[in-house]
Amino acid sequence: MRRLAVIAVLLLTLVVAVAQRKVTPVASTDELKPVTKEELKEIRRQEKLKFLRTDSLTLDSLTLDSLRRDSIERASKRVYRPTLMGVTLGVNFWGPLMRALGQDYGDGDVWAAVNIRNRYIPVAEVGFGQADCSPEDGNFTYKSKLALYGKIGMNYNFLYAKDPKYQLYAGVRFAASKFNYDVTGITVDNGYWGKDPSTFDLRGQSSSAFWGEAVVGIQVELFKNFSMGWSVRYNFPFSVKDSPNSRPYYIPGYGVRDNHLNVSLSVAYTLPLHRDKPKKEVSQPKPDAVVDDVVVPERKE
Repeated sequence: MRRLAVIAVLLLTLVVAVAQRKVTPVASTDELKPVTKEELKEIRRQEKLKFLRTDSLTLDSLTLDSLRRDSIERASKRVYRPTLMGVTLGVNFWGPLMRALGQDYGDGDVWAAVNIRNRYIPVAEVGFGQADCSPEDGNFTYKSKLALYGKIGMNYNFLYAKDPKYQLYAGVRFAASKFNYDVTGITVDNGYWGKDPSTFDLRGQSSSAFWGEAVVGIQVELFKNFSMGWSVRYNFPFSVKDSPNSRPYYIPGYGVRDNHLNVSLSVAYTLPLHRDKPKKEVSQPKPDAVVDDVVVPERKE
């Protein structure tokens, strides 16, 4: 009987052990060690990071590729512009041309310009003007001796991102001139007294003028370094000195005093101050690597 009892106890113990193994499949009590807050926080952070990377890769891959292509295209279209691109020397022959066609007043000048980054173009102009005219609606003859004038200002090139051979610009000028003139053949009607009209002269008159100009124009290269351009100018006087007995009819560099519009026509030569740099090839950036595995921090014993 004792042997049967011992065998029964052993069998019962074996059944209980097997049942416990099925309910709690733990090899040792060490596997039941709880996870610390820091370890749990790190695991959650890793899971979130993995989700964000995979989500951005699947949902925004087209957007990222589009941004990369746009950045590459912008870099390839970027044009190198040195600070000093060139110096241009020109001759304005509009006045002499008009004199040759019969106009009885006019001026001509030479000018120099510096091209800064193909955008800002400081300009200086120096010239001479002269007049010998009898206005149709006047009773006098106006004669102005050859007189000097000067202008200084700047143009802004709206085509700064394009080929420097072409310019479309707007600018301003500040100008001044000092000159002498004669007013002769001044006729005064004495019809009230029944006498013939009287005539007299005003000689040796002197004057000076200071004015501004708003300029709009174009310039196009015809062949290597030689260009041609024209501009329209609106003159606005700041001050004009009148003599006690007369006022100047013509101002060198300005034109007829009561006419605010003027035109210039120029030929020019440009001396380049730089060499074109070769274009660098733009390599496509590699996409960032995506980590698929989540790193679980080591457990501290």
